[in-house]
Formats: sequence, C-alpha cells, structure tokens
Amino acid sequence: MKRFLLFLCMFLLVVNSSGVVFGQDNDDSDEKSNEPAVYTLGEILVKDTSEKPGVTSIVEKEDVEKSSKNDLINVISENVPSFYTANNRIMGFGVADSGAATMSIRGIGVSGWSPQTGSGPTTGVPILINGMDVTMMINNHPVADIFSMKNIEKIEVLHGPQPVLYGSSAMGGIINVITKRRSKEGYDTNVSASYGSYNTTDDHVSHYGKIGNFDYGVSYNFRYTDGHRDQEINGTTFTSEYMSNNATSHFGYEFNKHWYVGLDSYAMKMEIHDPGAEGETSDELEVFDITRGGTVVQIGNTFNKVEGALQLYGNWGRHLSTQPAYDDRDKYESYDSMYGAKLKETITPLDGTNITLGAEGRRYGGKSYDNVTGDDYTDDRYIKEGSGFGLLEQAFFDRFFIVSGGGRYTHNSEYGGYSAWQGGAIVNPFDTTKIHFQAARGFKVPDIIQYYNKWMSGDTTINESGTDLKPETYTSYEIGIEQSIKDIATASLTGYRIYSNNKFTKEIVSGPPTVTEWRNADDFNYNGLEASLVITPFQTLKINAGYSYIDNEYRNRKLPYVPRHKLLSGATVSIGGLMININSEFVQDVYANEGEKTFFFGTVEQKKLDDYFILNAKIAYSFLENYKIFANFNNITDREYATYAIYKTPPSNEFLEYPMPGFHMLAGVSATF
Repeated sequence: MKRFLLFLCMFLLVVNSSGVVFGQDNDDSDEKSNEPAVYTLGEILVKDTSEKPGVTSIVEKEDVEKSSKNDLINVISENVPSFYTANNRIMGFGVADSGAATMSIRGIGVSGWSPQTGSGPTTGVPILINGMDVTMMINNHPVADIFSMKNIEKIEVLHGPQPVLYGSSAMGGIINVITKRRSKEGYDTNVSASYGSYNTTDDHVSHYGKIGNFDYGVSYNFRYTDGHRDQEINGTTFTSEYMSNNATSHFGYEFNKHWYVGLDSYAMKMEIHDPGAEGETSDELEVFDITRGGTVVQIGNTFNKVEGALQLYGNWGRHLSTQPAYDDRDKYESYDSMYGAKLKETITPLDGTNITLGAEGRRYGGKSYDNVTGDDYTDDRYIKEGSGFGLLEQAFFDRFFIVSGGGRYTHNSEYGGYSAWQGGAIVNPFDTTKIHFQAARGFKVPDIIQYYNKWMSGDTTINESGTDLKPETYTSYEIGIEQSIKDIATASLTGYRIYSNNKFTKEIVSGPPTVTEWRNADDFNYNGLEASLVITPFQTLKINAGYSYIDNEYRNRKLPYVPRHKLLSGATVSIGGLMININSEFVQDVYANEGEKTFFFGTVEQKKLDDYFILNAKIAYSFLENYKIFANFNNITDREYATYAIYKTPPSNEFLEYPMPGFHMLAGVSATF
C-alpha cells in the first residue's frame, strides 16, 4: 500500500510539474493579454452539472440571502427536498443528547450509536468548507454550528454515495460550502446587525479585496439568544441560551492564470445550554463550551490539458461541558485533531476524455475523559489512513453520451484495506434535457469511536470484544431526468434504490449492569424519489417546489429521523428594491427509533413525531444602492411541533420531546460599501 501511494504521488507530481508543457499553447497569449488574471480555485466540486451523473443541488448566494434562516444547515433543508435535519431551538444545534442536527440525504447520514433509539449524530454526510473536511474525527461527525457564516458564494450538495473522490463516510453525499472571494480589483465591505424575539441577535461584518494578483477576505459573525424555553429541575433553572462567535479568513495569490495559492481558515467558539426535553427530571444537564478551527492551504494549477490542486489541511477542537446544578463543575472534556494532504489532478489528453488521479493521506484522533470520575473515554488514540483513487470520464458524439467510472482503495491503520467504486452515464438528447444513471457503493470502515471509545463502564470496544465488525456500506442505483424550458422553467425527477448493509450500531448484550457491544445491523433496503421544479414566468417572480419520498420502513423497522414525505414550496417577488419571499415545509412520518425493542429493563416503544406544516417569510428593502432593511418571520402560524425526542431510561422509560419554537422574528439592517 505504501509503495502504491508513493508511486501515485510521484506520478502526480511529475504531471503537475509538467503542466507547462501541456498548457504552453496559452502562455504567449496570457502574457500579451491585458485582462486581469482570474483563477478559479479547485474548491468547486462540480463545474457543469450537465456533465455530472447523479443529482447535484446548487444553493446560490441569492438563496441564502432571501432565506429567513440564520444558519446554512436549515437553508439547505429548505432548498433540498431529500435533505433532512432535526432541530430544537431558536438558534444553534448543539451536541450530545441535546444536539439535534441529525442530518441525512436520501435517508443516509444518521448513525446507529444509540442502543435504545437506533440513531445518533451524522456520520454519513461529510461537510466541507472550500473543499476542506471539517468533521470532528474523534466521534466522526460534523459540528453543525460551524456553519453559520454569512460570507457564502454558493453551496454544493451532491446526492448519494461519493466514494471515489471523497472516500470513507461519503455515503449519503457531500455538502461543500464555498465562501466568497473577490476576483476583480477593488474592495467591498458588508455590515449587518439584527435583533428579534427572545433577545436574539445575529450580527455580521465582512471585508474583501483584491490588489493586483493578491486577494483576501475576512469575516466575523456573532449570534446570541436567550432561547425560547427554560425549565426548573430540583431548584436549578436550565435554559436554551446560545452564543457563538464565527470567523473566516482567506488569502490568495495568483502567480498567473495557471498557478494560484490560497489559504483558508475558520474558527468558531460556541456556548450552548441544554434545557432538557420537556418533562425532564434529571438535573445532570450540561452547558457546552466548544472551540473549533481549521485551515487549508491549496496550491492550484490549471492548463489546457491538466488541472488540479494540492491541499494541505487540518482541523482541531476542544469540547468542554459543565453542570450548572453541581456548582458548574467540569464534566466532559475532549481534544481532537485531523491533519492530512490530498493531491488531485485531472488530465484531458483528448477532447471529451478526462482522467482524474489522486492520493490522500490523513491522521486523526484525540482524547476525551470524564472530569468527575476521572475515567478516560478515549485515551489519546489516533488512526492513519491512506487512499489512492482514479476516475475516467468519456464523452461521445459531441457530448450526446457521457460515461464515467472509477474506484478508490483505502488503507486504514486499524482496519486494513477496503475498495469502493462508482460509475454513471448521461444522455443529452437535447441541450435542455439530461437523462442520467448512477451506481455507487459508499463505505465507512470502523473508526476511533468503534475501536477505542468507552462512554460507560459497560461499553466494550472492538479490541475488547473481539467483534468482527464489517465496513458499513450503502449501495445506490438511481435514474433520473432534468428538463429545462428556455429560461422559464427547470424540472427534475430522480428515482433510486438503496441497499444498506452492516450499519454500525451499539447493542445492549446483557445486564444489569448494562453491557454494550458494537455490531453490524441487519440489512435495510428501500426506495426513494425526489423531484424539484423552478419556474420564473417573469423577471420579478420566482416559484420553486420540491418533493422527497423515502420508503422508510423495511421488515417492520423504521429509518430514524428520515421523513417518508417532505414537501417544499416557495415564491419570491422582487420589484425595484423590494423583495418578498414566502416558503413552506411539510413533513410527514418521522420516527425517533427503529421500532419497539425489549431489553432487560423493559420495553422501549416506537416513537412517532407529529407531522407538521411550517410557513416562513422574509421581507427586505434595498435603498440608496448600499443599504438594506429586512425582517425574518419563522413559524408564522405558531405551530406546536417537535423534530427531536430523547429516550429516558427507567423509571421514566419513555421518549421526551424537545419542542420547537413558536412564532418568532428577527429584523435588521445591512450596508455594503
């Protein structure tokens, strides 16, 4: 494996360094051109959706700006019908028992950590910032509160398994957040301030500039709320207060149109209070203080026949929880980090032929412990992983027919080797029609949490139990069509079949006292359908709708936190400086657990959450060219509902819900200079 990766890296470096040979036809014209050098950095995953098999949803910056939501996760949810996330508060998502960001695409993403509910955090949908993975690798899930930044150029959402280019954990798809970067000479600054229900504020400042071949950008976002609920337990008041500070930076230099070096960083510090589910009786609730950051250096090249980038990346974090009812004593503490390098080059030897080759290596892990008992959850453990991958794309008959296929080999220092594949085909019978087919097998090998993490004394790791844990896989087959009618309407319809094999789940194997063990769950196979429609009958009016159907039942079991039906609709009117956006979301048949289960302590019944219909709106008015006032209205009908519930052990032996906020609003002003 090491020799293979060394050979591949050497080959790619040779190709990279020889790019001038492939691209020398352009060199003379570039020197004579008076146009400013503008290099498109490799953080964009999909340049042309018409040549990418499968479904890719693009959430443009206009979609972010017109949304009444103040975080990117919920913006994605109201634009991508097959994406679903639970929530439970005015602002923020949180972690641990109160962390409701159980994200999924097409039903893939939510893990199987919990022995009672069958669900845990998101482990199957990596989220990237400018192509950089920000997963908290000690527990292998993203921290959703990182994604509150406002300096967004666009968001790419790739549906379905993406194993070849993105590796382990890319089972449900990929979310790539692309921040703004100025490409023309000059400067611009944006400032916004807002205030709303429950003493909520969301304030932001950003500045971008380009001086010659140097470009830069910095941003800062402050968010705070008292929270929409509190409850008193044994004399202590617990609230849903939330505060976060989020900053990003970008620095880049264009050597010419062929070479670019960029440095992107982010930092987030968050404090989030857990008010407990409604009816909670335990006062061992926590306040979480989380600090996270990450950096990626990208060296990009683009020539006539070669294009690619070398990425050097890392992310790290410190998570600390305290218990207000016990004199704010420290409870949980963890430190994690991930460092890696990825080299990817795409060669175009002939028109219509693209060959992508790459290699990636990373090291990740950390430590976590209980400050009260002194027990280690994870004792400073790390895993090394190396991958080599290749993808071939071939177009025929002037791109009437396009086929693609490739594979990836990954070697994990604890598990060993694993291979994955994907392939697809596209037929473009007309310029406005795309018929596509894709098949892929996404995978996840056992990770830090399976090998080393012990949450309680009865937990057993793979090494302790000797469990032969097989890789978790999702094999997907899909077929769909996209149709455009001039610039007036675009519609898409895709059907898919997913085979879930060996999902990781922690099962209670004996008790009392409780003893748990990591196991592979039984297969879960299901069908799904997603559709979208965008109509622009007039320049001043845009109408959109989306629908997702997932057959979330198989052999009398349910997919937790995966709705059977999700329907989105919206309309935006823009007249002069006035913009009015109204959107709605209908969700039906969401369950908090797979089904009824009997343990030594009793039977856990199946929990179904209420169906709900939510109506939101945003009104904004721009004046004097540089100024804007706006107001966000959420849950206009004041609907009572919950998207998240937590199981409480005996003597309660029941699910308790975290109720969502009723009607709330946020109003503010922004200025651009």
